Amino acid sequence: MKQFTKIAVVCALAVSLAACGSSASSTAASSAASSEAASVAEGEGYTGTQTASAKGMNGDVTVTITFENGVATACDVDASTETESLGQAAAPTVADAIVAGNTPNVDAVSGSTVTSNAIMEAAKACYDAAGIAY
Repeated sequence: MKQFTKIAVVCALAVSLAACGSSASSTAASSAASSEAASVAEGEGYTGTQTASAKGMNGDVTVTITFENGVATACDVDASTETESLGQAAAPTVADAIVAGNTPNVDAVSGSTVTSNAIMEAAKACYDAAGIAY
């Protein structure tokens, strides 16, 4: 009986670790990032607005980033399809971190990892469309 219990515990641990380590394959960020009023002069970074979407927990999450001379100055997130107390609550925190660090590679909000990752994925598409390295 002890041997069976050991095997059951090992299997349960293996399954839980495998679930934690798997990378959720979310729908690729919309490659149709839209460009609005873009202007790039020699020696200047990108100036304009980019918009992209990625699959969140309950639906698409849309991110719009405004850039001035290659620097993110605003990040607006439409996470209206996400759970109000989780994904919607986390969206401003992730958006503020993107602007503060001028990068889409920010920390996810605990409890809202799927929504946080969708915001970062869409933000990466915005940076890519603007030709800005991150």
